[in-house]
Order: sequence, then structure tokens, then C-alpha cells
Amino acid sequence: MVPVKLEEELWDVYTKDRVKTGKTHRRGDKMEKGEYHLVVHVCIFNSKNQLLIQQRQPFKKGWPNMWDVSVGGSAVAGDDSGQAAEREVLEELGLKLDLSEKRPSFTMNFSDGFDDYYIVKKDIDIGNLHLQNAEVKQVKWVGREEALRMQNAGIMVPYWFLDKLFDLGDIHEFDAHGNREGGLTVGFASFENVESWMSLVEIVRDNFPGLETNEGIEEYYQTLIKNIKEERAICTLDGNMVTGILLFSVKHNMIGCLAVHPEYRRKNIASRMIELMLTKLDSNRDISVETFREGDEKGIASRAFYIYMGFVPGELTVSLNYPTQRFILKSK
Repeated sequence: MVPVKLEEELWDVYTKDRVKTGKTHRRGDKMEKGEYHLVVHVCIFNSKNQLLIQQRQPFKKGWPNMWDVSVGGSAVAGDDSGQAAEREVLEELGLKLDLSEKRPSFTMNFSDGFDDYYIVKKDIDIGNLHLQNAEVKQVKWVGREEALRMQNAGIMVPYWFLDKLFDLGDIHEFDAHGNREGGLTVGFASFENVESWMSLVEIVRDNFPGLETNEGIEEYYQTLIKNIKEERAICTLDGNMVTGILLFSVKHNMIGCLAVHPEYRRKNIASRMIELMLTKLDSNRDISVETFREGDEKGIASRAFYIYMGFVPGELTVSLNYPTQRFILKSK
């Protein structure tokens, strides 16, 4: 990629629907109404979730001497978004990235165009970077607190979403609904999780005998509060949203309730919660759980899961007037 001189830089012109018009626009000239161009930013985070930031040269037009995210610039004519991002990183930092299989993490609209933001996870030795002296004064790694301090001090470009960038940098992949591969956390529930927990219960209540009525839901709520106080409630979180729930009894060495949000299944959520639960139960005693009997359509997935986790079918039982079966994880 050959650097383009600013006075020679041409941009592709887009419609408001981000369709190329076939026209080009010379940088520095005023854009016509209804014409737009493409800008890209690359935000590089290391494994400590620190953001690589650059200080712009004091003689640079546009936010001179200010600290900015890792890289940013306009796409030149002929470049698609990924190519433009690769070009800017190479020109400003001397770093080669392959973004051919990566889509922008999000896009911000502005008055004259579209601004694509790429979130990249990469540990980089900044001593090996080759900075573009015409644009970049220096670079450094900063955490969330320091970045926000710099912004409040008036020395960082005032991105209103700067704080949120660190949330995105702390995950691997995500989509518009917030589903984040690698960003799901498992831990003991707190009272802050209660409302979201009960929202999930509302979604899955048809699969749990006893939760068909409002009285049953209220009783469950009281049980949840008690279990949280005693650290016997485990949940999986996507951000602040509860996506998996598990109640267990230390006294009886058993699982009381286990459920996963329908849109978060097949992500090892249930097995991760059970692994955490096992650290609190007595491995010298059998661990039990009651689930649906064989032949009950509601129990196909749950029975298969417990067998996968090493539980074996045990005696037939009845729970809240519903036919169930006890599964046992044998003591060591």
C-alpha cells in the first residue's frame, strides 16, 4: 500500500444508503448535499484490555496535539472498508493487519458520511512500531480509567462512547443483540441480578412444574432471595443480562433449578455453572437432580445433558404432582 498525499487524496462518493455513486471527491473540497464518504477507525486492545492510543502531531489539521484511538482516517477511492482500515494502520503505525475476514464492529453516521470502527485484539510491542511522523507524535497503552481521565482533562478526542469501547474490547465477538462469544461470565448471583434472573424464569417457566401460577412464581422468588444470601445461586451473565441460572442445595447435595436462555444454548453455559457448583458441594456424597422422565418431550434435552455430564438415571419420582426422575452423579 502506497501512502496517498493529502492534496491528491480522492474519496469514493456514496449515497445515504451507502451505495457508491461512481463519482469521486477530492479531499478538502466541500461535499455536495446528499453525498457521503467513508471513514474508518481501528481500536487495538491488548490482552489486559488496554487501548492503544496515539497523540496527533500539533501541526496536524483536525484535533491537533490531541490523543486519539489507535488509528483513523478516510478511505481513499477504490478501497473498501477493510482495505482502508488496513491501509491506515500500516501508514500510521507501520503495522500489518489482515482484516479481510473481519467486519466493522459498529458504524457511526456523521454529517458527511459513515465511520466504521474495527475492534482488534492484539498484543503489540509499541517499541517495534514505525510511526508516521507527519501524523503521529507518540503512542501508548491506557486502561479505561486513564483514558476517561485524559478525556475529562481535555487532552483526548471527546468520543461520547469512549467508555463503551472498553466494554467491546473486553470481548471477542458480539452481535447487535449483545450475544458475545467469549464474553459470558459465570459466578454467584447478587441482588442486582434478581430482576434479570426472574425475567429468564418467565421465559422458561413452562418447562418447570410449579411455576405455572403467580403463586408459584412468588414462592420461587423468595427461594431465589434466600439462595443468593447463602451463595447458593449461580448465574451466567452477558453484560448485565442473566442468560443461565442454577440453584443448588448444600444440605441435600442437589441441583434445585437449572435453565439457560433459549438464545444462549449450545454455548457450554450449563456445564460451566455446574463446574462452579461442584466446588461448593460434597464430592464424597452423591449429587442428585430431578428432571423429566423418559418419553416426556420436555425432557429430551435435559436428560441428554445430565447423561453427558456423568449423571445416571435413578428412581422415578413425582415433583409438584408431575412425574419426574432422579439423576445421580456418583460420589468419588
